[in-house]
Amino acid sequence: MRSFTRKQHYVVLFCLLALVLLPRLPFQGPYLYNGDPVAYFSGAETILEESKYLIDGKVPIWPVGTSATLVPFIFTAKLFGANAETAAFWHGLFFIYIAVASTYLLGKRLFNPAAGIIGAILLAFSESPFIHSINSASDPGALAMLVSAVYFMHLFLDTQSPKDLFLSFFLLGLAFVFRWNYVFFLPLFLIYLVGDRRIWAFHLYPSFWGLGALGFLIGILPQLYINFSHFGNPLKIGYAQLDYSEQFVFSIMVYLKNIVRVVYRVLFTWDFFSPLLAMFGVLAVVSLWKERRRDIFWLFAPWILLGTLSVIYFGVKPRLLMPIMPPLFLIGAEGVVRTFSALRRIAVFKNVSRPVIVTVFTVMAVVLFAPMFVRSLLHAYGHYEDKVTMQKAFRWAGENLQDPEGNIITQPYYAGQNDDWLRAGWDVWASKRYSGKKIRSLAYPETWQHETQNWVVVNRFWFEGNNLRVQDSNEIHARFDSLRSARDMELKFAFYGKSEPLALKKMNILSYYPVDFLQYKPAFEVWGPSE
Repeated sequence: MRSFTRKQHYVVLFCLLALVLLPRLPFQGPYLYNGDPVAYFSGAETILEESKYLIDGKVPIWPVGTSATLVPFIFTAKLFGANAETAAFWHGLFFIYIAVASTYLLGKRLFNPAAGIIGAILLAFSESPFIHSINSASDPGALAMLVSAVYFMHLFLDTQSPKDLFLSFFLLGLAFVFRWNYVFFLPLFLIYLVGDRRIWAFHLYPSFWGLGALGFLIGILPQLYINFSHFGNPLKIGYAQLDYSEQFVFSIMVYLKNIVRVVYRVLFTWDFFSPLLAMFGVLAVVSLWKERRRDIFWLFAPWILLGTLSVIYFGVKPRLLMPIMPPLFLIGAEGVVRTFSALRRIAVFKNVSRPVIVTVFTVMAVVLFAPMFVRSLLHAYGHYEDKVTMQKAFRWAGENLQDPEGNIITQPYYAGQNDDWLRAGWDVWASKRYSGKKIRSLAYPETWQHETQNWVVVNRFWFEGNNLRVQDSNEIHARFDSLRSARDMELKFAFYGKSEPLALKKMNILSYYPVDFLQYKPAFEVWGPSE
């Protein structure tokens, strides 16, 4: 595989920018959804307006990285007269592009430019990176810092430049400032350098420990300052406000179950473009093992292992597996490149020109991987329509609920309450932001059963049929019907979003997600006391 020139690398980076930007443009705001993105955005607004990091007037449990980096995006949006919430989209887009570009740069150094390009494209179009990069989520920022840190560490081994060493540890520290669970990656560089027998770096470069420690310290300095200003202790983090003592209990069965779930997600869900990519990945692993590529195994194996530690304990959610996507995608991409090289050597292709082979192989790859991109696009479309319609419904309910004693009861999916948040007194969610009212969840009757002036906002879609995407939907439906009957409520207004494109829905069947056979169409209803 011939090396690219510097200009060719710039062309690739520009093309990757287009691939990241264009499919996401239809889903730009202004809108926010769920708890964490709303919290990050609210924290950024407080930093901008009051020069302090608070959310809803309370000390945040979240690290400051996402809110701090949102500030310039919000400032720019306001400067140009745009809705401030559009900043959430451009913030996510910026950081996912950094992650995609860094994946390419890392891949072309470890393998070749083709593997880097394929791995970067897979990351750009994968479901979780796609859906969480069109809002103010913390995952794209943390992922971008981690992949960039690994790239600069690998670059340092060639250049022995103090700038590259400093940047690698600085970015690793910043990753922790975006998401707490990235603390598990702290030993990654040391495991890699020792395991791959790169310990010469410690001796050849005496300032390794000093520069590394300084870079990491400066990276986490913003969080240390925030911790000290809130608690008087730079090492005490926001989660200390929640009592997790009962949750930190060792359970071997929980660990084993979650390990199996992680393996299943990697091998059989489209977030990882699997199982097709896994087949190419196995080919690459076998080939790399024969070639004794210690550098690959001592970098990627700890990366994947450390990235799954917090997931195995706290629960297997697709977005929490985003940190291990770059190494897995790059391994799979290398398998694709090796398969292409093997095909070129067989007799039937020997007399065929290289451009023809590349074209045929590209068409084959597009056809094989099309279901994955369809899945990402369809999920993003449904998510976008849901949140835009939800915003209209809750804003209308808040404006028309004149009773100062009245709150809004809604489905758990839109209330965002759980035992931990209720215990800590947290009430940060998109429904509250847009309605301006306190939110009550149908899942917690004790929070609203003595309040008689409440209105109710529900998405009727989650009550239709045997819906598998919302837990206890039948029980919540029955509770809503009982509440509506007991309080003699009437329908005040209804808001309907657009249905998912039928063509995409049919193509999504190829991804064998049976839960998505229902064509999603948001149907929000606002109920209040009869007049």
